[in-house]
Amino acid sequence: MVTIKDIAKLAGVAQGTVSNVLNGKGNVSSEKIKRVMEAANQLGYAPNERAALLRKGPSNSLAVIMPDSRARQYEDFYSAFKSYARHKGFSVTRHLTNENAPGSEEEALMEARPLLVKGIACLSVVAGTSYEEAVYKSRNSSLADEEPDILFVEHRPSFSADFIGFDYRNAGHEMAKNARARGFDNICLVTGNLSHSNESDFYQSFLEVMEGSDCQITHIQTDFFRRYQNIMQIFSQPIPQAFYISNYGFAEGVKDLCLSFYDSKYPLEICTVSPIFTMPENDFVKYEMDYRLLGKRAAERLIRRTLSQSGDTGKTTYLQGSGFRNWHANIIAPGNCQALNVITLDSPEAYIMQNFTRLYTKKSNIPVNICIYSYDEIYEAFNALNAGSSFDILRLDVTWLSWFADKLLMPLTEIDPDIGSGLSAFLNGVPEQYSRIHGQIYALPSTPSTQLLYYRKDLFESPIYRRIYYEQHRAELKTPETFEEFNRIAAFFTKSVHPSSPVDYGATITLGSTGVAGTEFMTRLFSHQDNLYDDREEIHLDSEICLQSLKELLELRRYTSPSYCSWWVDTARSFASGSFAMSVLYSNFASDLLAQNSHVVGNIGYTMMPGANPIIGGGSLGVSRYSRHPKEALSFIKWMCSEPISSAAALLGSTSPCKKTYENYEVVNNFPWINLTERCFPLARGRRVPERELTPFDERKYLNILGMAVKNAYSNICSPEEALKNAQELFEKHFRWKF
Repeated sequence: MVTIKDIAKLAGVAQGTVSNVLNGKGNVSSEKIKRVMEAANQLGYAPNERAALLRKGPSNSLAVIMPDSRARQYEDFYSAFKSYARHKGFSVTRHLTNENAPGSEEEALMEARPLLVKGIACLSVVAGTSYEEAVYKSRNSSLADEEPDILFVEHRPSFSADFIGFDYRNAGHEMAKNARARGFDNICLVTGNLSHSNESDFYQSFLEVMEGSDCQITHIQTDFFRRYQNIMQIFSQPIPQAFYISNYGFAEGVKDLCLSFYDSKYPLEICTVSPIFTMPENDFVKYEMDYRLLGKRAAERLIRRTLSQSGDTGKTTYLQGSGFRNWHANIIAPGNCQALNVITLDSPEAYIMQNFTRLYTKKSNIPVNICIYSYDEIYEAFNALNAGSSFDILRLDVTWLSWFADKLLMPLTEIDPDIGSGLSAFLNGVPEQYSRIHGQIYALPSTPSTQLLYYRKDLFESPIYRRIYYEQHRAELKTPETFEEFNRIAAFFTKSVHPSSPVDYGATITLGSTGVAGTEFMTRLFSHQDNLYDDREEIHLDSEICLQSLKELLELRRYTSPSYCSWWVDTARSFASGSFAMSVLYSNFASDLLAQNSHVVGNIGYTMMPGANPIIGGGSLGVSRYSRHPKEALSFIKWMCSEPISSAAALLGSTSPCKKTYENYEVVNNFPWINLTERCFPLARGRRVPERELTPFDERKYLNILGMAVKNAYSNICSPEEALKNAQELFEKHFRWKF
């Protein structure tokens, strides 16, 4: 085994220096850090994580004790628990138990104790059973001072203890109501061990609702390991019309057996308690419970106990299930509608929408045709729309909504007077930007996005580069809060400026069309002032702040690739190549950072834009004022913008307007930056005109003017001062009004 002494000898430094480097401590020079790291790599040193936990002690470690069943709900719980705990600076160890070996839980506790964990989340296999006393007899409601806090999850113990789980009584109640509504007269009820509180609650509630019905109920009690043997009992009796099941793992076993032994002509009806499924899945009718949310809440509670050492002892908490989520809400009968035609911008979500239309068509029998245009093409297409146009649904960029809403869209209240009541399901700050124009609802938010600053986490956290940066600038290497800091860091990570840089360029830049180039300027302008207009509600593109913003953009020429990115898709792929340290990118294009050929997966950091005034992007769906099928068009829009459709689209790489998506930990774990985007929408100011101004603002014309100035200055055709002076003259010529 490689020791600190071995590394110190090879590196030619003291053992204390090696210890400081490996533990991220001490004031060690960059040259010594480099020698230690090279020696450690050369010797094949691998840190002992168990020993590290023992050294760090109980302040930053938790444990999870859970059944070794590989059930989807338990994996969901653990992944969310671990993700949240790590985000808060806690390490997590997992210890597995066997429901058929009660002593395994005591062994798991014995494994966790030497690690000095501060808290344990226990999905107990013995809680409530006859084995409970043997495992926990030395513990009482107050718990021994030297023992870690235990939070029992899902299975409630008979003694007083902290507990969190789902309301299985309500699940049993709702599933029994489903059985009665379906009119079944012969069903099979499958549960786990009724000694477990959740299974008992489910079972008793189900029978209470079914009491008085003529339905024959066969009950099978099983566990994960014996589910096939126990469920096979049903085949010696008349085949039930349906199965009602308390555990998704049992439901999968029932499906496997039914497909193998049932007559294929007999319909397979399975209704089960289930973890959340973000993607559509049609094997079962599912009463869903968000086990990822349960994992997060359990980690929150243990960490809060760790920090406060008071509060939740003996507290019982029940979370409500998500219930029967409706994938077909808002779909209406087609009437005389033969097809719906949608025009949308070329973006990742356009192709995701294209795939989801198959679900809509399957249920509604209405074909949906998606026509995808480039940024320049779609603007021209909108200008050409007239009464002879065939488009029913328009996907409008949020910055164009003010200009085109009254010209091209039908107010949605004319189709559905109650449309405003559904806006509360959307993120805070989103309906105001993506739906309403001067109080009128013209569209529903479909893919709201915002700018974020993405960065190479491995570079910013590297002890070597952090020390070198400090030695050069006498400042900590951290994510920039201003574009002055942004440029300084970009220079530091540009190989032509600093040959020791591990990447070629400090940052990406996106300058394709004039509209895109104008946005790069606005990004910097809004880091200095809240809105496009000044304190006197006037727009001066040749102001000192505008000049400073343009110079900050132009400075980046030295720290980015000469082949700048033309569109946000290119920006995402460039950053994913691993050649750039930072990238300003809209969140609805960020899924490409995780593409199969990405070189930054696992090392993607993300933070608020410098200046904390991000530009919003993405768009909304509205009904064309020339549509011949406005009711069907609005039906599709409401369906596409609803949860769970939006959550499924977000998991595929789109964005979602729905609050519930941002509580879906399958989506959050795949794209962790979406929780930051949620906080960005209320912060985004950056208005083009004052709220009282009723004249529509031609964003496209404005960005073209500004983008030409940026491109001319970037190409050295003219000075920054001349470029902005020309832009102001063009602006005054085309925008002949003052606020």
